Parts: sequence; structure tokens; C-alpha cells
Amino acid sequence: GYYHQTWDAARTAPAGTTLGVAFGGWADVTLALSDATNTFSKLGGAKYLDVGGGNGSGAWTAALITKLDANLAVVKNAGYVGICYDIEEGVTGLAPAFAASFANAKAAGLKVLVTISHSAPYGFPDAAAVMSAVFASASVDYLSPQLYTTGAETANDWATSGGVAWTSYAGIAARVVPSVARAGLYASAQATFATYGVTTWGYVAWS
Repeated sequence: GYYHQTWDAARTAPAGTTLGVAFGGWADVTLALSDATNTFSKLGGAKYLDVGGGNGSGAWTAALITKLDANLAVVKNAGYVGICYDIEEGVTGLAPAFAASFANAKAAGLKVLVTISHSAPYGFPDAAAVMSAVFASASVDYLSPQLYTTGAETANDWATSGGVAWTSYAGIAARVVPSVARAGLYASAQATFATYGVTTWGYVAWS
């Protein structure tokens, strides 16, 4: 799979891609949908809408999760098959709300992809609790830890965050599909994850 940045007018889907994420970085689902309007038709593969991101516009609150839950049918009716929850920044105490939202999305007929910065969200005071909720959820189809910080890396970045070890990804219900800076870094990611006891099922490329 790949991330299709909404601000990149020249972005095209990689040949043979099976999953495309319309990525604008907004935690407000209404803004995410409107920002992705022109990107939707260009998306390759199964179409996912990104909600959330790695800056102030993508920071999560309880109110924004509630708003997303109230608009799941709107997302589905817009033609998306799933939601990419980009969980990087947010306030404390959201783990139960995320767990409920994943289940609500599944109940609405949507797939659930969760991506996080490295092994756990860098901008959550209770990152380990958030990850415990993600690991335990039977509603998360794909979990995609980002093996980069800027997206311009030429090698995978295995820094951990939130005190969450890579071995924590072994044996979870979700399929692990790491986010890599570029597709050529997947083979290395797959091999390294195997040393942690983690099977990977593909990747999502940033560029």
C-alpha cells in the first residue's frame, strides 16, 4: 500500500498497489473528507481515509473521536472501504475511546488500519495504554508502525517510543504492515521484524 498525500498534485498510485490512503493529516473527520476530495479518484487499491496526523491538526481529543464515530456512515458512503487512524499526538485517557471507535468502524462495515509513530505514539502522555488498547482490539485489521520520522530516510528507523518494545507486536490479532519511507525498505523491515517474532503482511510506503 501507499500514502497519497492530499497536497501532492503530482502523486500517482504505484503500479499494482492494493491499498491507498488519502492522507491529509486531519484529526477532524469533516476536514479530512473535504481535503481528500480531489485525491479520492486518484487513489490506487482499496481506498482508505486517513484521520489524524503528526502535528497540531492531527492531534486527537475525545470530541474528535466522537465526531468520527458519528460520521462513519458518511465516510463509507463517500466510497472508502476503511479508515486509517493515524495516532501520534493527543490528550491522555483516550485508549477506551479508541477501542470503542475501532469497534464502531467495523460495525459500520469499514476496515480499520492503525498507524503510529515508531512503536507507540510520541505525543501521548499514556502512549503505552493506547498501544495496549490497539494490541487487544479484535477490530483492528492492520497495524502499521512507522519506521521513519521525516519520510526521507534511506534506511528503516527502529527507534522505540512510549516504552513499547517491538516484541510487543508479536502474537497480536491485527496484521502488521509496517509503514516504510519507500517500498524498497520493506524486505529489510520484514527480516528485522522476524527477529522480534513478528510476521509482516505487506507495507505502506510514504513516498
